Amino acid sequence: MNTFPTTFWDKLEDLAQIDVETYSKFEQPDIPRDEILSRIEDEVVSLVHQISNGDSPCLQFRNRSSWKNAMYLPNVGLKLIEDPNFTTISFGNEGSVNKFGLTVKLLSMIYKLIQSGQVATKRDLYYEEPNLFSSQSIVDHIVDDISCMICVPRRWLNVVATSKGLIAGDLQFVDPDGHTVDCSLNQSGSVVPVLVDNVSNIKTQYAKFVLVIEKDATFQRLLDQGFTTNMPCVLVTGKGVPDVNTRILIRKIWNELEIPVFGLMDADPHGIEIMCVYRFGSLSQSHDVHSLALPFMKWIGVFPSDITRLRLPDDVTLPLSDKDKSKCRDILARPYIEYHAGLAEELHNMLRCDRKAEIQALMRFSPNYLAQVFIPSKIKNGNWI
Repeated sequence: MNTFPTTFWDKLEDLAQIDVETYSKFEQPDIPRDEILSRIEDEVVSLVHQISNGDSPCLQFRNRSSWKNAMYLPNVGLKLIEDPNFTTISFGNEGSVNKFGLTVKLLSMIYKLIQSGQVATKRDLYYEEPNLFSSQSIVDHIVDDISCMICVPRRWLNVVATSKGLIAGDLQFVDPDGHTVDCSLNQSGSVVPVLVDNVSNIKTQYAKFVLVIEKDATFQRLLDQGFTTNMPCVLVTGKGVPDVNTRILIRKIWNELEIPVFGLMDADPHGIEIMCVYRFGSLSQSHDVHSLALPFMKWIGVFPSDITRLRLPDDVTLPLSDKDKSKCRDILARPYIEYHAGLAEELHNMLRCDRKAEIQALMRFSPNYLAQVFIPSKIKNGNWI
Protein backbone atom coordinates (compact mmCIF):
# COMPACT_ATOMS: atom_id res chain seq x y z
CA MET A 1 0.00 0.00 0.00
CA ASN A 2 2.86 2.36 0.79
CA THR A 3 4.32 1.97 -2.73
CA PHE A 4 1.45 3.91 -4.27
CA PRO A 5 0.99 7.68 -3.99
CA THR A 6 -1.97 9.25 -2.24
CA THR A 7 -3.45 10.18 -5.61
CA PHE A 8 -3.80 6.47 -6.44
CA TRP A 9 -6.10 5.88 -3.47
CA ASP A 10 -7.89 9.19 -4.01
CA LYS A 11 -8.75 7.99 -7.51
CA LEU A 12 -10.37 4.86 -6.09
CA GLU A 13 -12.36 6.90 -3.58
CA ASP A 14 -13.58 9.21 -6.36
CA LEU A 15 -14.58 6.18 -8.45
CA ALA A 16 -16.44 4.69 -5.49
CA GLN A 17 -18.45 7.90 -5.10
CA ILE A 18 -19.31 7.99 -8.81
CA ASP A 19 -20.50 4.38 -8.69
CA VAL A 20 -22.74 5.03 -5.69
CA GLU A 21 -24.33 7.96 -7.53
CA THR A 22 -24.72 6.00 -10.77
CA TYR A 23 -25.91 2.54 -9.76
CA SER A 24 -28.84 1.49 -7.62
CA LYS A 25 -28.36 -0.58 -4.47
CA PHE A 26 -31.27 -2.81 -5.32
CA GLU A 27 -32.08 -5.63 -2.94
CA GLN A 28 -34.65 -8.26 -3.84
CA PRO A 29 -37.71 -7.75 -1.61
CA ASP A 30 -38.85 -10.81 0.29
CA ILE A 31 -41.71 -12.84 -1.14
CA PRO A 32 -43.69 -14.45 1.70
CA ARG A 33 -43.62 -18.24 1.82
CA ASP A 34 -47.41 -18.39 1.53
CA GLU A 35 -47.26 -16.31 -1.65
CA ILE A 36 -44.77 -18.70 -3.25
CA LEU A 37 -46.90 -21.70 -2.27
CA SER A 38 -49.95 -19.91 -3.69
CA ARG A 39 -48.23 -19.39 -7.04
CA ILE A 40 -47.42 -23.10 -7.27
CA GLU A 41 -50.98 -23.97 -6.28
CA ASP A 42 -52.30 -21.69 -9.03
CA GLU A 43 -50.32 -23.68 -11.61
CA VAL A 44 -51.72 -26.96 -10.28
CA VAL A 45 -55.30 -25.62 -10.20
CA SER A 46 -54.87 -24.54 -13.82
CA LEU A 47 -53.86 -28.09 -14.74
CA VAL A 48 -56.92 -29.48 -12.97
CA HIS A 49 -59.20 -27.07 -14.86
CA GLN A 50 -57.64 -28.06 -18.16
CA ILE A 51 -58.23 -31.75 -17.45
CA SER A 52 -61.82 -31.15 -16.27
CA ASN A 53 -62.52 -29.28 -19.51
CA GLY A 54 -61.27 -32.23 -21.53
CA ASP A 55 -58.09 -30.44 -22.62
CA SER A 56 -54.62 -31.88 -22.58
CA PRO A 57 -52.88 -30.36 -19.50
CA CYS A 58 -50.00 -28.04 -20.28
CA LEU A 59 -47.64 -25.60 -18.60
CA GLN A 60 -46.24 -22.38 -19.97
CA PHE A 61 -43.09 -20.54 -19.01
CA ARG A 62 -41.07 -17.72 -20.46
CA ASN A 63 -38.50 -18.80 -23.03
CA ARG A 64 -35.18 -18.27 -21.24
CA SER A 65 -33.01 -18.96 -24.30
CA SER A 66 -34.40 -16.33 -26.68
CA TRP A 67 -32.75 -12.92 -26.93
CA LYS A 68 -36.11 -11.61 -28.11
CA ASN A 69 -37.34 -12.05 -24.54
CA ALA A 70 -34.64 -9.85 -23.00
CA MET A 71 -33.89 -6.16 -23.05
CA TYR A 72 -30.91 -4.24 -21.74
CA LEU A 73 -31.43 -1.54 -19.15
CA PRO A 74 -28.34 0.70 -18.91
CA ASN A 75 -26.75 0.62 -15.46
CA VAL A 76 -28.96 -2.37 -14.56
CA GLY A 77 -28.43 -5.32 -16.91
CA LEU A 78 -30.36 -7.85 -18.98
CA LYS A 79 -34.02 -7.83 -18.00
CA LEU A 80 -36.92 -9.99 -19.08
CA ILE A 81 -39.35 -7.99 -21.22
CA GLU A 82 -42.88 -7.41 -19.97
CA ASP A 83 -44.59 -9.46 -22.70
CA PRO A 84 -42.18 -12.28 -23.56
CA ASN A 85 -42.64 -15.29 -25.81
CA PHE A 86 -43.68 -18.45 -23.98
CA THR A 87 -42.73 -22.08 -24.33
CA THR A 88 -45.49 -24.63 -23.84
CA ILE A 89 -44.99 -28.18 -22.62
CA SER A 90 -47.96 -30.50 -22.80
CA PHE A 91 -48.97 -33.95 -21.65
CA GLY A 92 -50.54 -34.47 -25.05
CA ASN A 93 -47.44 -33.55 -27.05
CA GLU A 94 -45.06 -36.41 -27.73
CA GLY A 95 -42.12 -34.04 -27.92
CA SER A 96 -42.70 -32.47 -24.51
CA VAL A 97 -44.65 -35.06 -22.52
CA ASN A 98 -41.53 -36.25 -20.69
CA LYS A 99 -40.52 -32.74 -19.67
CA PHE A 100 -44.10 -32.01 -18.64
CA GLY A 101 -44.08 -35.00 -16.27
CA LEU A 102 -40.69 -34.10 -14.81
CA THR A 103 -41.77 -30.49 -14.29
CA VAL A 104 -44.90 -31.54 -12.40
CA LYS A 105 -42.78 -33.92 -10.30
CA LEU A 106 -40.29 -31.19 -9.43
CA LEU A 107 -43.12 -28.74 -8.67
CA SER A 108 -44.42 -31.21 -6.07
CA MET A 109 -40.93 -31.69 -4.58
CA ILE A 110 -40.36 -27.94 -4.36
CA TYR A 111 -43.79 -27.42 -2.82
CA LYS A 112 -42.95 -29.91 -0.07
CA LEU A 113 -39.61 -28.22 0.60
CA ILE A 114 -41.18 -24.80 1.01
CA GLN A 115 -44.10 -26.12 3.04
CA SER A 116 -41.79 -27.96 5.46
CA GLY A 117 -39.15 -25.22 5.59
CA GLN A 118 -36.45 -27.59 4.37
CA VAL A 119 -33.64 -26.69 1.95
CA ALA A 120 -32.19 -29.05 -0.68
CA THR A 121 -29.47 -28.77 -3.27
CA LYS A 122 -30.24 -29.42 -6.91
CA ARG A 123 -28.11 -32.51 -6.54
CA ASP A 124 -30.33 -33.71 -3.66
CA LEU A 125 -33.35 -33.45 -5.94
CA TYR A 126 -31.63 -35.44 -8.66
CA TYR A 127 -30.56 -38.27 -6.35
CA GLU A 128 -34.06 -38.57 -4.95
CA GLU A 129 -35.15 -39.95 -8.34
CA PRO A 130 -31.98 -40.55 -10.43
CA ASN A 131 -33.60 -43.05 -12.76
CA LEU A 132 -36.50 -40.72 -13.42
CA PHE A 133 -34.46 -37.57 -14.11
CA SER A 134 -31.62 -39.40 -15.95
CA SER A 135 -29.18 -36.45 -15.57
CA GLN A 136 -28.34 -33.58 -13.23
CA SER A 137 -28.55 -31.03 -16.04
CA ILE A 138 -32.22 -31.87 -16.65
CA VAL A 139 -33.05 -31.11 -13.01
CA ASP A 140 -31.02 -27.87 -13.12
CA HIS A 141 -32.78 -26.65 -16.25
CA ILE A 142 -36.32 -27.48 -15.09
CA VAL A 143 -35.81 -25.92 -11.65
CA ASP A 144 -34.74 -22.69 -13.36
CA ASP A 145 -37.77 -22.92 -15.66
CA ILE A 146 -40.03 -23.24 -12.61
CA SER A 147 -38.32 -20.26 -11.00
CA CYS A 148 -39.01 -18.19 -14.10
CA MET A 149 -42.55 -19.55 -14.49
CA ILE A 150 -43.70 -18.43 -11.03
CA CYS A 151 -41.45 -15.34 -10.97
CA VAL A 152 -39.48 -16.32 -7.88
CA PRO A 153 -35.65 -16.44 -7.58
CA ARG A 154 -34.54 -20.06 -7.52
CA ARG A 155 -32.97 -19.86 -4.08
CA TRP A 156 -36.39 -18.87 -2.65
CA LEU A 157 -37.76 -22.17 -3.85
CA ASN A 158 -35.57 -23.66 -1.10
CA VAL A 159 -33.41 -25.18 -3.84
CA VAL A 160 -29.77 -24.15 -3.73
CA ALA A 161 -26.61 -25.00 -5.61
CA THR A 162 -23.32 -25.94 -3.98
CA SER A 163 -21.07 -22.87 -4.01
CA LYS A 164 -17.84 -23.05 -5.97
CA GLY A 165 -16.68 -19.47 -5.53
CA LEU A 166 -13.85 -18.37 -3.22
CA ILE A 167 -13.20 -15.07 -1.49
CA ALA A 168 -10.06 -13.75 0.20
CA GLY A 169 -8.59 -10.57 1.62
CA ASP A 170 -9.67 -7.91 4.07
CA LEU A 171 -13.30 -8.93 4.54
CA GLN A 172 -15.33 -10.21 7.44
CA PHE A 173 -18.95 -11.32 7.52
CA VAL A 174 -21.37 -13.38 9.59
CA ASP A 175 -22.35 -16.57 7.79
CA PRO A 176 -25.87 -18.11 7.77
CA ASP A 177 -24.98 -20.20 10.85
CA GLY A 178 -24.10 -17.09 12.86
CA HIS A 179 -20.31 -17.62 12.69
CA THR A 180 -17.94 -14.77 11.91
CA VAL A 181 -15.82 -15.49 8.84
CA ASP A 182 -12.51 -13.63 8.40
CA CYS A 183 -11.49 -14.09 4.78
CA SER A 184 -7.94 -12.93 5.47
CA LEU A 185 -7.20 -16.00 7.58
CA ASN A 186 -7.70 -18.71 4.95
CA GLN A 187 -4.57 -19.01 2.79
CA SER A 188 -6.45 -20.46 -0.17
CA GLY A 189 -9.66 -18.44 0.19
CA SER A 190 -12.96 -18.93 2.02
CA VAL A 191 -15.84 -20.70 0.26
CA VAL A 192 -18.82 -18.52 -0.63
CA PRO A 193 -21.73 -19.59 1.64
CA VAL A 194 -24.54 -21.59 0.04
CA LEU A 195 -27.32 -19.61 1.76
CA VAL A 196 -25.70 -16.37 0.70
CA ASP A 197 -28.89 -14.32 1.18
CA ASN A 198 -28.43 -14.88 4.92
CA VAL A 199 -24.90 -13.46 5.01
CA SER A 200 -24.84 -10.36 7.19
CA ASN A 201 -22.62 -7.80 8.89
CA ILE A 202 -20.19 -7.44 5.96
CA LYS A 203 -17.20 -5.35 7.04
CA THR A 204 -13.67 -4.40 6.06
CA GLN A 205 -10.93 -2.41 7.73
CA TYR A 206 -8.81 -1.26 4.81
CA ALA A 207 -10.06 -2.76 1.52
CA LYS A 208 -10.28 -0.17 -1.25
CA PHE A 209 -11.60 -2.36 -4.07
CA VAL A 210 -12.81 -5.84 -5.06
CA LEU A 211 -11.02 -7.77 -7.80
CA VAL A 212 -13.07 -10.51 -9.46
CA ILE A 213 -10.85 -13.07 -11.17
CA GLU A 214 -11.98 -15.55 -13.79
CA LYS A 215 -9.79 -18.48 -12.82
CA ASP A 216 -8.94 -20.14 -9.54
CA ALA A 217 -5.30 -20.62 -10.65
CA THR A 218 -4.79 -16.86 -11.00
CA PHE A 219 -6.65 -16.24 -7.75
CA GLN A 220 -4.32 -18.66 -5.90
CA ARG A 221 -1.20 -17.21 -7.52
CA LEU A 222 -2.08 -13.69 -6.42
CA LEU A 223 -2.68 -14.94 -2.89
CA ASP A 224 0.65 -16.77 -2.89
CA GLN A 225 2.37 -13.55 -3.99
CA GLY A 226 0.83 -11.61 -1.11
CA PHE A 227 -1.35 -9.44 -3.33
CA THR A 228 -3.96 -8.80 -0.64
CA THR A 229 -1.21 -7.78 1.77
CA ASN A 230 0.40 -5.28 -0.59
CA MET A 231 -2.89 -4.03 -2.03
CA PRO A 232 -5.75 -3.60 0.50
CA CYS A 233 -8.51 -5.36 -1.39
CA VAL A 234 -10.86 -8.32 -1.60
CA LEU A 235 -10.27 -11.08 -4.16
CA VAL A 236 -13.13 -13.19 -5.54
CA THR A 237 -13.18 -16.00 -8.07
CA GLY A 238 -16.15 -17.88 -9.48
CA LYS A 239 -13.79 -20.51 -10.94
CA GLY A 240 -14.92 -19.87 -14.50
CA VAL A 241 -18.57 -19.20 -15.25
CA PRO A 242 -19.78 -17.80 -11.91
CA ASP A 243 -22.45 -19.49 -9.85
CA VAL A 244 -25.42 -17.56 -8.51
CA ASN A 245 -24.07 -17.48 -4.94
CA THR A 246 -20.81 -15.80 -5.97
CA ARG A 247 -22.61 -13.12 -7.96
CA ILE A 248 -25.04 -12.40 -5.13
CA LEU A 249 -22.19 -12.08 -2.61
CA ILE A 250 -20.34 -9.58 -4.80
CA ARG A 251 -23.54 -7.55 -5.06
CA LYS A 252 -23.97 -7.63 -1.27
CA ILE A 253 -20.34 -6.55 -0.76
CA TRP A 254 -20.78 -3.58 -3.08
CA ASN A 255 -24.08 -2.63 -1.45
CA GLU A 256 -22.46 -2.62 2.00
CA LEU A 257 -18.90 -1.37 1.40
CA GLU A 258 -19.41 0.97 -1.59
CA ILE A 259 -15.97 0.21 -3.06
CA PRO A 260 -15.13 -0.27 -6.77
CA VAL A 261 -15.34 -3.74 -8.32
CA PHE A 262 -12.90 -4.71 -11.08
CA GLY A 263 -12.93 -7.79 -13.31
CA LEU A 264 -9.88 -9.68 -14.60
CA MET A 265 -10.53 -12.28 -17.31
CA ASP A 266 -8.72 -14.05 -20.14
CA ALA A 267 -8.37 -12.23 -23.47
CA ASP A 268 -10.49 -14.76 -25.29
CA PRO A 269 -14.19 -15.04 -26.20
CA HIS A 270 -14.86 -17.31 -23.22
CA GLY A 271 -13.31 -14.81 -20.81
CA ILE A 272 -15.30 -11.94 -22.33
CA GLU A 273 -18.46 -14.02 -22.07
CA ILE A 274 -17.78 -14.58 -18.35
CA MET A 275 -17.21 -10.86 -17.84
CA CYS A 276 -20.57 -10.19 -19.53
CA VAL A 277 -22.33 -12.68 -17.24
CA TYR A 278 -20.94 -10.88 -14.19
CA ARG A 279 -21.62 -7.39 -15.45
CA PHE A 280 -24.84 -7.63 -17.45
CA GLY A 281 -26.36 -10.83 -16.08
CA SER A 282 -27.19 -13.97 -18.05
CA LEU A 283 -29.97 -14.41 -20.57
CA SER A 284 -31.29 -17.54 -18.85
CA GLN A 285 -31.72 -15.67 -15.53
CA SER A 286 -32.82 -12.28 -16.80
CA HIS A 287 -35.92 -12.62 -14.59
CA ASP A 288 -33.61 -12.07 -11.57
CA VAL A 289 -31.41 -9.30 -12.96
CA HIS A 290 -31.36 -7.06 -9.89
CA SER A 291 -29.83 -9.77 -7.71
CA LEU A 292 -27.36 -11.18 -10.23
CA ALA A 293 -26.10 -8.44 -12.56
CA LEU A 294 -23.13 -6.32 -11.45
CA PRO A 295 -23.31 -3.25 -13.73
CA PHE A 296 -20.76 -1.38 -11.60
CA MET A 297 -17.99 -3.87 -12.43
CA LYS A 298 -15.08 -2.37 -14.39
CA TRP A 299 -13.33 -4.72 -16.83
CA ILE A 300 -9.57 -4.11 -16.58
CA GLY A 301 -8.47 -6.87 -18.94
CA VAL A 302 -6.82 -8.79 -20.16
CA PHE A 303 -8.06 -6.93 -23.27
CA PRO A 304 -7.51 -8.28 -26.79
CA SER A 305 -5.78 -4.95 -27.44
CA ASP A 306 -3.35 -5.76 -24.60
CA ILE A 307 -2.03 -8.62 -26.74
CA THR A 308 -0.70 -6.17 -29.33
CA ARG A 309 -0.02 -3.30 -26.89
CA LEU A 310 2.24 -5.50 -24.76
CA ARG A 311 3.58 -7.34 -27.81
CA LEU A 312 2.87 -10.75 -26.38
CA PRO A 313 4.82 -13.27 -28.45
CA ASP A 314 3.05 -15.88 -30.55
CA ASP A 315 4.20 -18.73 -28.32
CA VAL A 316 1.96 -17.48 -25.45
CA THR A 317 -1.05 -16.68 -27.64
CA LEU A 318 -3.25 -18.79 -29.89
CA PRO A 319 -5.21 -18.18 -33.09
CA LEU A 320 -8.98 -17.99 -32.85
CA SER A 321 -10.93 -21.12 -33.69
CA ASP A 322 -14.12 -21.00 -35.75
CA LYS A 323 -16.02 -21.45 -32.50
CA ASP A 324 -14.19 -18.46 -30.99
CA LYS A 325 -15.09 -16.27 -33.96
CA SER A 326 -18.71 -17.36 -33.76
CA LYS A 327 -18.78 -16.47 -30.04
CA CYS A 328 -17.36 -12.99 -30.77
CA ARG A 329 -20.04 -12.35 -33.38
CA ASP A 330 -22.70 -13.67 -31.00
CA ILE A 331 -21.67 -11.23 -28.26
CA LEU A 332 -21.52 -8.36 -30.76
CA ALA A 333 -25.18 -8.99 -31.62
CA ARG A 334 -26.40 -8.69 -28.03
CA PRO A 335 -28.52 -5.74 -26.88
CA TYR A 336 -25.97 -4.27 -24.46
CA ILE A 337 -23.24 -3.85 -27.11
CA GLU A 338 -24.66 -0.60 -28.51
CA TYR A 339 -24.24 0.97 -25.06
CA HIS A 340 -20.64 -0.16 -24.61
CA ALA A 341 -18.46 0.93 -27.52
CA GLY A 342 -15.26 -0.08 -25.73
CA LEU A 343 -16.44 -3.68 -25.40
CA ALA A 344 -17.47 -3.77 -29.06
CA GLU A 345 -14.10 -2.41 -30.13
CA GLU A 346 -12.23 -5.06 -28.14
CA LEU A 347 -14.29 -7.81 -29.79
CA HIS A 348 -13.62 -6.35 -33.23
CA ASN A 349 -9.95 -6.06 -32.29
CA MET A 350 -9.85 -9.75 -31.39
CA LEU A 351 -11.40 -10.71 -34.72
CA ARG A 352 -8.95 -8.47 -36.60
CA CYS A 353 -5.77 -9.70 -34.91
CA ASP A 354 -7.06 -13.30 -34.82
CA ARG A 355 -5.29 -14.01 -31.52
CA LYS A 356 -6.31 -14.86 -27.97
CA ALA A 357 -4.39 -15.15 -24.71
CA GLU A 358 -4.89 -16.30 -21.14
CA ILE A 359 -4.02 -14.20 -18.08
CA GLN A 360 -1.05 -16.52 -17.50
CA ALA A 361 0.54 -15.19 -20.71
CA LEU A 362 1.52 -12.05 -18.77
CA MET A 363 3.97 -14.14 -16.76
CA ARG A 364 6.21 -14.10 -19.82
CA PHE A 365 7.47 -10.73 -18.57
CA SER A 366 8.03 -11.87 -14.96
CA PRO A 367 6.25 -14.04 -12.36
CA ASN A 368 5.11 -10.89 -10.52
CA TYR A 369 4.18 -8.78 -13.54
CA LEU A 370 0.43 -9.27 -13.10
CA ALA A 371 0.41 -8.34 -9.41
CA GLN A 372 3.06 -5.62 -9.39
CA VAL A 373 2.60 -3.94 -12.77
CA PHE A 374 -0.45 -4.91 -14.82
CA ILE A 375 -3.26 -4.61 -12.24
CA PRO A 376 -1.91 -1.49 -10.44
CA SER A 377 -1.26 0.34 -13.72
CA LYS A 378 -4.75 -0.46 -15.04
CA ILE A 379 -6.31 1.03 -11.90
CA LYS A 380 -3.91 3.98 -11.71
CA ASN A 381 -4.48 4.96 -15.34
CA GLY A 382 -8.22 4.29 -15.35
CA ASN A 383 -7.68 1.78 -18.14
CA TRP A 384 -10.93 -0.10 -17.85
CA ILE A 385 -14.15 -0.65 -19.78
